[in-house]
Amino acid sequence: MSEPFFRSLFDPRIATSEGLIGEYSFGDFPEEAALMRNAAPKRRAEFFAGRACARHALGQLGLRPVAIPSDADRAPVWPDGIVGSLSHSQTLAGVALASKADGFRSIGLDIEEATPLDESYAEEICIASERDWLARMPAERRGLLLKVIFSAKECAYKCQYPLTRTFLGFEAFRIDLDCDNGSFVAETTAAVGPFPDGYRLAGRFLIARDHIATAITLR
Repeated sequence: MSEPFFRSLFDPRIATSEGLIGEYSFGDFPEEAALMRNAAPKRRAEFFAGRACARHALGQLGLRPVAIPSDADRAPVWPDGIVGSLSHSQTLAGVALASKADGFRSIGLDIEEATPLDESYAEEICIASERDWLARMPAERRGLLLKVIFSAKECAYKCQYPLTRTFLGFEAFRIDLDCDNGSFVAETTAAVGPFPDGYRLAGRFLIARDHIATAITLR
């Protein structure tokens, strides 16, 4: 597996891995195959690519390869003492894992194709302040920036979920992008779990290899 295009978004102690969807099967873990027995081929390919990447990342942390089941919400169940996040685009799977012993509480990773969204989706994805910000951006950039906002919200959701076990909508986070520095802040718009209203999650993003990646590390 090559070095992930999103490697630079994370602390060196966080293990990362990426792989192409469609290149992996269930390997030595029949319990994973059982989970996917009735799944569509596309879902199977995504699942097995993500699990292969996760085991590669576990190896970087000095851990043996193990089966990685899913919970009732289809979220990966990581080995004890590990936090992480898994994401995929249409063609690429990516994983970031870390040890709780190193002080990491949660990780968010989202990967999307770097293709613009139609601006009409801003009504669904964005709150008013985000739409106002987009309106001030050059017209030719708005679709791609909307995609980055979408990815940042997905990333923030993935980071909070293991700690709150709460399903949230797009309105749960206010995204502030700093395009010059490749960073963003995801601010909660209401209290959820241990996060008070106005809690700010600091993240980073990049656009490379025809993809967008967004990342949050919570310590």
